[in-house]
Parts: sequence; C-alpha cells; structure tokens
Amino acid sequence: MPKLGIILSSARPNRVADHVARWVSDAVDDRFEVDLIDLREVALPAFDEPQSPKSGADKTTDHGRTWGERIAALDAAVILTPQYNGSYPGALKNAVDFLYGEWSGLPVLLIGYGWNAANEVLPLLETLMSRVGADVVDTLGLGFREDLSLEGELFVAEEKVARLAADLASLEEKALQPAA
Repeated sequence: MPKLGIILSSARPNRVADHVARWVSDAVDDRFEVDLIDLREVALPAFDEPQSPKSGADKTTDHGRTWGERIAALDAAVILTPQYNGSYPGALKNAVDFLYGEWSGLPVLLIGYGWNAANEVLPLLETLMSRVGADVVDTLGLGFREDLSLEGELFVAEEKVARLAADLASLEEKALQPAA
C-alpha cells in the first residue's frame, strides 16, 4: 500500500487546518497508508545545515535527517496551506527548503484555503514545489464562506469533492508506478 503524507502547514493555535486535513483523510479511504505530518509538531528550526540541500550532501543535524527520512518514505503528498497575507506560512517554506532530493519526483497535491479560495498562495506554492522537482498533480482552493467557515466547518461543493477524489486517484496511480 502506498504511503501518503498529509502535511498541515499552519502552526497557529486557531487554525482550520485540522478540519481540512480530516476532510482529505476521509476522502483517502483505504487506498493509502496515511502519515499526518503537522509542521507545528515537527517544529523545524530555521535552516541550519552546513550545505545546501541541492548539493545532495548528507544531513548533519538530527532534525534534518529525521525530516528528510520522513519525506523520503512517502509515495505521494498532499500539502495543506492557508493563505496568510497572500502567501504560505514560513514554517512551510522552511520545511520545503530543508530538503531537495526528497521532493524530486514526489507526486504532490496542493490544497489551499482562505479568502478567494487561496488564489494567491496556490500559484506561489506550485512554483516552489516545481522548483524543488515535485510532480504537482493539481491545486485545489477552498474559500472562506463558499467552502468553509472561518472556524473550519466545511460545506464543500460537490464539484470540489469530486475533484479531490480524482486528484487522489491520480496521486495513487503515480505512487504505484514503478520508479524510473
């Protein structure tokens, strides 16, 4: 069974990420083994490795090795991001920047939430993930008032529910493909 990481990128105490993560987890059914990765709990410090991740050098810090091993163990990932001031949280940028090879070729679905269905953050995150070599299969935006309340109550339209199902099927198909 392929392993799917669901990455919660908001570290705020009043976040709605837990509700969005539950929505995604419920849609996964039993097609993946799920690793729920909460960046609030991972709590990476600011990047502190002596070499650039792109260099391919071994990680020298325990947290760098642990983070790299956790992402390398995934066959696919769903990254959940709020739109904070038009962008993604610093914790997410730092978590992405800690690694390079581990993201390369990893099938990824990006789900943003916020005002205007996270229409500012998703293109930025797609660019970032493409730059580190991830295989971005889709982006899906959830909007306050149209898909969820400010408190995180979800009432997502059937069109987006169907799109999530199709995106998860794409992730599964890619995750099951033999490595090139």
